[in-house]
Amino acid sequence: MNSYLRCAVAALVISGLASAVPAVAADSMSTMATATVKLAAQNGSGENGTATITEVTGGVNVVIDLKGAPATAQPAHIHTGACPKPGGVKYPLTNVVAGASKTMIKGVTLAELTASPMSINVHESAADIQKYVSCGDITK
Repeated sequence: MNSYLRCAVAALVISGLASAVPAVAADSMSTMATATVKLAAQNGSGENGTATITEVTGGVNVVIDLKGAPATAQPAHIHTGACPKPGGVKYPLTNVVAGASKTMIKGVTLAELTASPMSINVHESAADIQKYVSCGDITK
């Protein structure tokens, strides 16, 4: 086999191995279940969107996408109880900034989040934590 052909074969083998690596890595964080929560505007905020809860090995990922949200930080939480008047905070989430937030909650399953009424709630600001701007119930 000439050196050009050996290099071409080696390149094909290496590229084949490289494409297999991401599949193995992705499998270790495989998705078990997903729920989409519709977030409805509260108190005339105009902030509507979704929260996607994806169960992965070791917990859940919560991704919030709000339209009409300001660039400033807005606290977000998973609360006990249902909208529009949820109960206490069960799990804190990363602040929503410019309409986006991503949080990994370890040691929780989607089944646990849907076993009793819970909701995702976004607050106007840390200074005005009592004012809700968006809320959605977590359902199966």
